[in-house]
Amino acid sequence: MDGKEMTRAEQAFEAGKHVEQTYGGCGQCVLYSLIESGFDISKDVFRSASGLAAGVGRQGETCGAVTGAILAISALNGREFDAIGEMAARNKTFALCYRFIDRFKAEYGSIQCAGIQEKLYGRKYDMTNLADFQAFLADGGHDPQGCPTVVGTAAKLAAEVLEEDAANPQEEYAMFR
Repeated sequence: MDGKEMTRAEQAFEAGKHVEQTYGGCGQCVLYSLIESGFDISKDVFRSASGLAAGVGRQGETCGAVTGAILAISALNGREFDAIGEMAARNKTFALCYRFIDRFKAEYGSIQCAGIQEKLYGRKYDMTNLADFQAFLADGGHDPQGCPTVVGTAAKLAAEVLEEDAANPQEEYAMFR
């Protein structure tokens, strides 16, 4: 990087891409990369993301990288267990999630795993079916420009949203757009 130190968002991108390509599990890989980039997210949250991969339980629904990013944003900004009635943290979390989702959709056109697969590979895959999963891999699913880049991008966008908010917090966050 021309001798320049990487930003946390750039670190999150690179870590997310690497860990997804090496180990898989997109939701956890986003959280791993954010934790490794210095965000104070509980490792219990990381563990909670175990079933999010390939569109939640390999179902092709909401992208695991998206749900991992939403978990990170929520873990750092959401309401506390003992303050369930407190709406300010809830509203802030929604506002930051809107920001993240808008940016992710601008990049991939969807937050659905199957929709992202269609954009990247020209088709969707049934990730619960061994033959389809093998076709996904053969078509580049875990090649650097495939899902590893999706994971890196989700981690980078989440980091940017979190850092932007930390640098310039609002007095009040709207629950609706």
